[in-house]
Amino acid sequence: MTPKIEPITTNMEKKTAYQIQMERFKRAKAGGFHLEAIFIIYALIEDRLSAFLFHAGVTNSTREKIARNGKVRPYLDRTLTVLNTRQPNIRNVSAKIKLIKELMEWSTDYSVNEPTLNYLDALYKQINRTAGRDQMIETLTRIEGWCASRNELVHALLNKKVENQEEILQALVAEGEACNRSLQNFVKSFKVRNTLRKTFNIQ
Repeated sequence: MTPKIEPITTNMEKKTAYQIQMERFKRAKAGGFHLEAIFIIYALIEDRLSAFLFHAGVTNSTREKIARNGKVRPYLDRTLTVLNTRQPNIRNVSAKIKLIKELMEWSTDYSVNEPTLNYLDALYKQINRTAGRDQMIETLTRIEGWCASRNELVHALLNKKVENQEEILQALVAEGEACNRSLQNFVKSFKVRNTLRKTFNIQ
């Protein structure tokens, strides 16, 4: 039977896992184990994308489905065209990126009501007081490109020429690390004074 690692259930376990994986990333990077470093960066980016969607109130408490809350979902259905055709598989990194990019683009044109009356008003305010907001679409586009390179590598490693491979892998690690740092700073700022889930009772 394939061994299974139990999921995290507490914030303390999450903090510990993050610290351990960051140490593992640093060791992998320093030791030239670029594939392991890329694997960890991918997980870090995916986690921060999930965190943004969760704190934006877009996903449910498990972070695996779009929220069905009556005060939220109708607004999401009207705002996000990616929800028009089918339920996106938000376990997929590309689906997460599409959702967030569309929200970021929406937030540049939305006109907020005063005083705040609904979920979209509150979400708009939260996004627009977040540090790094103006660079976020560019960062997401870079992440899309990085993930495409990572996926091509992972799924066809033995079909790639070995010449200059170490240099290319090293550059991929550096780009992934830069993208993750930008994303992490944005999400950290987005979480400050964020009461969206509590205000609209998003489960």
